[in-house]
Amino acid sequence: MHCLRTLLLTGILACPLVQADQKHSNLPTLFGQLKSAESPQQAVMIETEIWKKWYERDDDDGGDRMSTAVDAMNAGRYTIALNALNKLVDEEPDFAEAWNRRATVHYLLGNYEQSLADIEQTLLLEPRHFGALSGVGLIMLQVGEEEKALHAFEQVLEISPQNMSATNSIRDLEKKLGTTI
Repeated sequence: MHCLRTLLLTGILACPLVQADQKHSNLPTLFGQLKSAESPQQAVMIETEIWKKWYERDDDDGGDRMSTAVDAMNAGRYTIALNALNKLVDEEPDFAEAWNRRATVHYLLGNYEQSLADIEQTLLLEPRHFGALSGVGLIMLQVGEEEKALHAFEQVLEISPQNMSATNSIRDLEKKLGTTI
């Protein structure tokens, strides 16, 4: 598992922060606003709008599967969520948020290797996915890779400088590691 994790992280954490393969026309503007947000509260509002765009589907079947998966996740019914997301990523492999949600389910189940694989695909489709990068940080914390977790949270701040979760995680990790940026 360590070798696969290292390979995945090399690819994930080296991923350039460039224009993503997401199609919603408002995303570039929203990411520009996120980068220049003046407060954490403003950043949260912009992040919420970005999440809405990532979540949207033009087709009813994809939207229904995503809704089923999210409802199942929220209810702790991870097998149902995983089945819905498996179908969704098979049918719509360019739907970054489906990969990200499946990564979340794997994380919740303790399947970190599978979660990292899905995060890698999410970031290939949407390199600015601050949620997926946060997921890398959380997984690295779980497996005791604090330096890699720190790097992942730093990447979140490159996208969303006012992100308080990443800021707090970095502060905590710096204290633990005895370093500062």
